[in-house]
Amino acid sequence: MRVHLAACALLLAACPLDPGPAPHAMNSFKVKVVGVYERVGAARNALPVVSPCAAMYGSQAAVPEAEKGTPQCRYVIPRGEAEFDIEALAMGLDGEPFHDFNGSVSFRVVPGDLPPNMRARWSAATLGEVKATVRAVHPYGEARVWVEDAPPRAIYDGGLANPDELPAQSDRTYAAGASDTIYFADQTLQSLQMPAELDNRSSPFAGNFVVVGKNPTSGETLKQNCPDDPARNGRESLMVITGLDPAGFFVTDISACRVREVLSDSIGNTVRTGEPQEPCWIATADGGREESLDGGAGRCNISERACTRRADCFGYSPGTFASMFVYNYNFPDNLDEGDLLFTLSGGIQEFTSTTQLVFPAWTTAERVRRLPEDQWNKWLQFARPYDLNGRTCGQDNAAVPFLTDALCGHNRRNMKMESLESGLVRIRRARFPRKFQNCDFNANGSVPFFCETKPPNADWQWSSCVFAPDVESEEDRIERTCNHDCVVGQGENAGTICSEQATFRGFGQYVVEMGLPGPSALGLDDALPLRMQNATARLVADAGVDDAGMVPANPSVRVSGYGAGAEVAITCSKTARYHVGDANVVAGDGDPTIEPGQIVRAVFGATDSAVAFQAVTEQASCTVGLNARTRINLQTRDAVPELEPDCNEADPDADRAQQCRNLRGSEFNIIGHLRQVQPARPRWVVIPRAPDDLCCYPGPGLECPRPIKPCQ
Repeated sequence: MRVHLAACALLLAACPLDPGPAPHAMNSFKVKVVGVYERVGAARNALPVVSPCAAMYGSQAAVPEAEKGTPQCRYVIPRGEAEFDIEALAMGLDGEPFHDFNGSVSFRVVPGDLPPNMRARWSAATLGEVKATVRAVHPYGEARVWVEDAPPRAIYDGGLANPDELPAQSDRTYAAGASDTIYFADQTLQSLQMPAELDNRSSPFAGNFVVVGKNPTSGETLKQNCPDDPARNGRESLMVITGLDPAGFFVTDISACRVREVLSDSIGNTVRTGEPQEPCWIATADGGREESLDGGAGRCNISERACTRRADCFGYSPGTFASMFVYNYNFPDNLDEGDLLFTLSGGIQEFTSTTQLVFPAWTTAERVRRLPEDQWNKWLQFARPYDLNGRTCGQDNAAVPFLTDALCGHNRRNMKMESLESGLVRIRRARFPRKFQNCDFNANGSVPFFCETKPPNADWQWSSCVFAPDVESEEDRIERTCNHDCVVGQGENAGTICSEQATFRGFGQYVVEMGLPGPSALGLDDALPLRMQNATARLVADAGVDDAGMVPANPSVRVSGYGAGAEVAITCSKTARYHVGDANVVAGDGDPTIEPGQIVRAVFGATDSAVAFQAVTEQASCTVGLNARTRINLQTRDAVPELEPDCNEADPDADRAQQCRNLRGSEFNIIGHLRQVQPARPRWVVIPRAPDDLCCYPGPGLECPRPIKPCQ
């Protein structure tokens, strides 16, 4: 054996190894970031730093340039594009500048994404020097700008996008260099959810792995950065489990900043009806406060800006964009509703346009079920449900409903609903479908969805979502027409709450109709005042005498302008008589009365157009609210499996028939998590957690369906 080894050694000595090519004289880049900006439309502004840093120096403008982007003075996470002005210098093996390089370099920002523009991903070098602006979206945490002697990462869209914008082919050294760390704010649930433009279909961080929160072993806590909400600025993030699901859980950051509503974006989209502006408060002599209505010097309620009237203050989104569904693929063991999390991590994914975290991991800060039972609600009590209304659904404050008002949140530019996504919401005075119609005529388990269209020389209408040059098949047209006639209440389903049966059987979701306009104290919707008309019915004593000196009967007043088939909610503050009729209708002694707190639903007949009122014993303020017949989806299969919305009032089983009548004849308050399902109609679905998330207002002579309790 020793002879063979010696022979091998001699052979190796006779055949020296190939040393390979000599290393290139250029081996790296020295990269320096000389400015950080944000792009808002055509404007380029200095990127702000987090609020605590700005407060330390007195204002954003006073922050020294050298302090920006440091651990103590982090940049905010931009909602749009960040722009990094850079200077890069090629370096040789000897550590000296390498001026013989005249090729092209590509860019990376880590963490972050380059824009979808091939030409923005590379630049040319001259004598080893690069001066360029690197654009990126979604930088956060500890970011660096990389410069590489490498081809830019290509963009594919069914093929290579814009190949003519690629740099010329050349030999590559793959030398690279990175800038010093640029510190951005840490991720929060809010920063993951807020889109840069008015488009609710995707998270800006879709496809990224993210970490939210700080592990206690780090010695740090995640703090809120709230430039428009001083009361919450600098507070610790509090991520609370708001509900469990067979495949995961919902979480809400209850200390997240209230968000100033953006009424328009850089591409011309606008909000249909803005949120009410915060009040401007002035101090009173007794130490209290009152709203400034006449120009007194005050402070805005949330932003604390100086103001003289409400118009000087902001409007805020209904939600904080700070809730998320965590898809755990199975029921999350060792978690309970109300628990508090330290950290949450995973990949961001869009599932039917609902942002969710997949392949998740988390650390738990507090297990509330280990506390006395009266503290199980310790954190959850602060995740209060938001009442959905017509304004939240994206409707105009106008007397006449628009076509898409029939579907709550139908417009993809609706950021009000997006701000509440995966959070807890409440629907008030909802009514269940009275009919389930199967539009799946070919029995393939699905029906085509429908879109709003405006044909030439015609008004808006529901039609196909298939656009030229594609052509909708006749089979799809029949199913689609059936579907929208049912869901929005057209054709044979006019005036009927109808839900498509195949959708319910396949996905468990079904349509409910939201409450009518009217006083919020009665559970109705007062968010759009122009959807209501008011009338004051006065007594004889208030009316005076007529020209002949006679005391007239109690005068009748009316509201008018309605069409045949319109449905309204009628309410009065005091007992009054009412009468639905034509434009000359009057109310008198023989007409029915409406009591305080009572809601009368009336549907106008072929010749009806007005409602008249007459006071009985006291002056009565009455309202008439026009129903836009706004629908939203509901899913109760997991929370209340006993509830059977697709029931039969003529069921041979007397008990089942009675439960069906109870369900369809009552109104319901419903709490649940809000999710978006882009292909669905309506696009938003509310998912209750348990039977006690629903309560009932029984119809006349009815009871609440089991196991729902009456509303208190």
